[in-house]
Amino acid sequence: MMDRLLNNNVALRIIALVLACILWLAVHAEQAGSQQTSTGVTESFELPVRVETSADEVLVSQVPTVTARVTTTLLRLPTLASDMMKAEIVANAQDLGPGTYTLHVAAINMPASVRTYTLAPATITVTLEPKVTVERTVRISVVGAPSQGYVLGKPQFGAGMVEISGAASSVQSVAEVAGVVDASGLSQTQTKLVDLLPLDGAGKAVPGVTVTPSAVAVTLPVTSASQSVILTPAVTGNPAAGYAIASVRLEPTSAVEQGLPAGQLPRGGLRVPIDVTGLAKSTTVSVPIPLLPGMTSVSPAAVTAVIDVEPSAVATLSNIPVTITGATGVRLIGPRTVTVTVTGAQSAVQAVEKDASAVQAYVDASGMSRGTASLPIQVHLPAGLSAVSISARTATVQTMP
Repeated sequence: MMDRLLNNNVALRIIALVLACILWLAVHAEQAGSQQTSTGVTESFELPVRVETSADEVLVSQVPTVTARVTTTLLRLPTLASDMMKAEIVANAQDLGPGTYTLHVAAINMPASVRTYTLAPATITVTLEPKVTVERTVRISVVGAPSQGYVLGKPQFGAGMVEISGAASSVQSVAEVAGVVDASGLSQTQTKLVDLLPLDGAGKAVPGVTVTPSAVAVTLPVTSASQSVILTPAVTGNPAAGYAIASVRLEPTSAVEQGLPAGQLPRGGLRVPIDVTGLAKSTTVSVPIPLLPGMTSVSPAAVTAVIDVEPSAVATLSNIPVTITGATGVRLIGPRTVTVTVTGAQSAVQAVEKDASAVQAYVDASGMSRGTASLPIQVHLPAGLSAVSISARTATVQTMP
């Protein structure tokens, strides 16, 4: 059978080709930085150096690298690169204090398949600085806009202050700690985790500085841009002599505004100015609804104001009791009653003449210290009335023992 194989030209050619390949691999084993020697195959790896420092020191020089030339067998060469991912180069800079030092490097966690290795360079030069920790305020910037028809309120986040730590020179260059949150396309309130970066005065990230916490949860309050708002008449000017404004009614009494979230609308409603200057009879006018800063539109754009004008009247109301508000343990010395002269629309004046209980005279004793004091008498009147005179301007009160 061997004779037949040797006489077969095709088989001989195949055997020769296999032997040639084996010989070529043996001669050209050096590939991608590897070199075959009498003791095995050598390959080079560029590895960063992990500099071990004390807790109160920090490395400020650039992280150095060394070249590790490792020798292994030809059979282990295919897995050498993945095995070397566990290897580390370290240098011990603990308990040295601030300054510049030359340190020896050492390799740890070398793969078991490595026969020998060399490190170049064998020493590195590092600079250490004291580690400092300070507090900085956080600034959150919002990019993007909510979906059409929605408005974004003020972002809310818990960590107003964070700690930054690192080399003194690096920490001093931090102007602010900032984060950016995207509100694009939001149609409801959402909370996002935002990374924080230490920035210098030019807005560039400062390397070597640690922020604690490194991120904050930011809530983006999103509400509908359309809100219903109550309309309140705000009377300006004075009617003609001998006349008074009995009432002002707005139709409708509410409107729909866009642009301001509900939380930013006035609690008392949107005030609509109504000018009654020179009026001597009841009238109906159309008044535009004003836009507050931040509002983009209001519907309807105008409101109808129904203004009731009556002849004015005057009435003198006697024996109005003086009461004390704003404090307890305070008694009234005198006067105990006052006479109040009021003026206003005839119907309003006639109403208080029949029942003066809606007219209140009082002194505010809030904040009063112990002893006796003379406090101004104030008068509360129904809408449409104003005080012309009061029989006493002040009342004497005294704290009780």
